[in-house]
Amino acid sequence: MKIIYGPVASWRLGKSLGVDLICSEKKICSFDCIYCQLEETDRITRQRKSFISLDKLKKDLQHALHQTTPDVITLSGMGEPTLAKNMSKAIQIIRELTDLPLAILTNSSLMYDKNVQSDLKKLDIIVAKLDAPNQELFQKISRPAEEITFEQTLRGIKELRRDFRGKFDLQIMFMGENKDYAHELAKLAREIQPDEVQINTPLRPCNVKPLPMEELDEIEKKFIGLNTISVYHSPKPMTDPMDKLELIKRRRLEP
Repeated sequence: MKIIYGPVASWRLGKSLGVDLICSEKKICSFDCIYCQLEETDRITRQRKSFISLDKLKKDLQHALHQTTPDVITLSGMGEPTLAKNMSKAIQIIRELTDLPLAILTNSSLMYDKNVQSDLKKLDIIVAKLDAPNQELFQKISRPAEEITFEQTLRGIKELRRDFRGKFDLQIMFMGENKDYAHELAKLAREIQPDEVQINTPLRPCNVKPLPMEELDEIEKKFIGLNTISVYHSPKPMTDPMDKLELIKRRRLEP
């Protein structure tokens, strides 16, 4: 796997150049979500460690920035990016090489950690995930690592939202398991007050069927008063990935 991939045509972020701080052939994550396009998590953990060489990150990013012109650089990839203990240093390296906005796609599981909060505050855009309104559904959908709880995760999201000075987005993945809890999730979204609520459903190849457009449109109405975008109605830009095979391996058909 390569540290740098894309650009990916993102309905949320535009032309997104991915930086994979995990960069493993098998997924390493704090969750084992039932809808993940990367299949089952090979290693479920909440322990932070360094997975990549920062020297290689710098070299590969320099090369990529000479090849392509993305709208944003996004920390994402083969697992939960906040598991990378050297994330802060990686952000510093990226900042030295480009003025492009720096984003992250995170499952929010480690936001309770003050060190993770400190790292995330150095970004421009946070896309935080919340798919469940209670512990039972959290366990069923997200299948978290041991000792990660719904209340802990929600508390971390609220704390970071309060202190973060950049753009804070909340992504909710709707499917059969949680579609009847849209009202409860909308209530939590109003408590969090994100800059944007991203209404999503699993369109990538996985074991969970996506909701049809009409059903997702009805769910979006529950979030009235909040700034929402929907995966079905948000256009994606044209992109020319540096390595199409790399995207196929990641099965990132649309992020």
